Amino acid sequence: MLKATIEQDGKIKEENIFVIDCHSHLGKDVDGAMMMNPLAPSGTFDFWGSVQGKLSQELSKTNEYSFSTMLNGRPARISWSFEPFPFTDKVYTKLESIKGRFSDLKAKAKFYTFIDQAVCFPFQDEFRGNNPEALYRASNLNVSRFTTRFPFSMKLIGYARCDPMEGQKAVNEVQFAREVLGLRGLKLHPRSEGWIDNIKSEKAINVLIEAAKHSMPVIFDTRGKGSIIAIGELIKSTRNIIQNKHPDILPHFKVIIAHFAQGNIGDHDVYNTIVQPNTYGDLSMLHGEGAGNFFKDFRHWFNANGKKSVDNREWSEYLIFGSDYPYFGDVHASKLIIYIINKMFFDSGGSIQDVKNILGLNQLRLLPEYNLPQTNTNASNLPSTIVSNLPIKGKNLLSTREMAIHALTKLIADNQIEIKNMCLQFNKSWEEISSDVLLTLSSTFKDQNIKLLLMDLIKDRVSLLAPLSNKFAWNKFGYKYFNPEDRSGLDSIFTQTFLALTQDKIIECLSPIFS
Repeated sequence: MLKATIEQDGKIKEENIFVIDCHSHLGKDVDGAMMMNPLAPSGTFDFWGSVQGKLSQELSKTNEYSFSTMLNGRPARISWSFEPFPFTDKVYTKLESIKGRFSDLKAKAKFYTFIDQAVCFPFQDEFRGNNPEALYRASNLNVSRFTTRFPFSMKLIGYARCDPMEGQKAVNEVQFAREVLGLRGLKLHPRSEGWIDNIKSEKAINVLIEAAKHSMPVIFDTRGKGSIIAIGELIKSTRNIIQNKHPDILPHFKVIIAHFAQGNIGDHDVYNTIVQPNTYGDLSMLHGEGAGNFFKDFRHWFNANGKKSVDNREWSEYLIFGSDYPYFGDVHASKLIIYIINKMFFDSGGSIQDVKNILGLNQLRLLPEYNLPQTNTNASNLPSTIVSNLPIKGKNLLSTREMAIHALTKLIADNQIEIKNMCLQFNKSWEEISSDVLLTLSSTFKDQNIKLLLMDLIKDRVSLLAPLSNKFAWNKFGYKYFNPEDRSGLDSIFTQTFLALTQDKIIECLSPIFS
């Protein structure tokens, strides 16, 4: 996680920025590139550490760990630091103390505190075609096995892949990937699969519509301006069909065009392709001074032409950071990131919110969990646990949040539960990350996923572990007890609640949910 400390008008404010790499791969490509285990030496997580090291060196060399600039028209000083995401860090710390499974995660993670998560999807890999259901079924199974089990589930966001030219097989694979495998987006690669001349085909449209039905973002690989423009036309055609035939899913139609900026700085045809509804641009391959020039040029073009009117988004809400690892390395990634956080970025009109948008927030906004209702539809009347630690004079007690995390971590270490997914919660709006999280957990004792909210009721003193229900759905912007809708949902979970004052009691209270 990237932390910005801002000194302005005699006040100090800290901003936490969740960082996501929206473009990486998992598997083994026919061209020899591979990433079979993200935790292995020289794997994805080591790559993150290398990016952080290179970025740190560059900030030190240019003396831009801290600099003066203008924010909102007033002088300010921005200082950068790297911090681990608190929930994940506390889980790793407790696992280290247990000295059992995963006890080495804390030591490994200290080298990659900057990048919090990454999207990963299949290569054009060697084991595609191994299963008859769809060309990439085996590849998608491989991505799912990694990204929906601990500890990878804390760090990796799994996307499926399909070949639209398979017709109904491809459409079925999108549904299977989301509903069965738990994958959260879709990768399409017209060039490597040989349908570069059929980008605007009905088969491609059908796949995009199926992805929208599941609120799955779709990322397109591109090579050159021609494919970028063709994908833009496909987006327009698909949007028109959705508006006419499936208007309810239009907000869930989300397409990312990869590699669009490199080689196209100042190309307004490409800019207009990105700046349309339902569309985002992945910045992978862009790096160095070209990145700095792009941000200045794109921002100026956007504002000068009143492009906010297109979709009511700011310029930075169209852009997403990606590395294209392992095809591009730590040098490319760090030399892109530096131009998102350096003095030049802010002096030319950038803001902290722009940094948040580009480095992770835009990617989070696209994921299905943040756009569809989150409930436990097949698990009603599950009890909740209220964790309390009444202050005792002379004793330094754990916060109730830490007690809850320790209990969950003990269940993980004992192989009783698995974290399949973690979603961030926000305070009131997208601008501020909350300490509360939504976890999707599975049990080793039964085939069922449970969505469990960890939420502070009174900071450090009272916390809640609450399974969602039809009456208590997740609100990504948090809850207010005096909001009538929130109050009704909170009241429904208090009808069956256990009180826990110790870690062992928390585990005892949770056992009916998972056993």
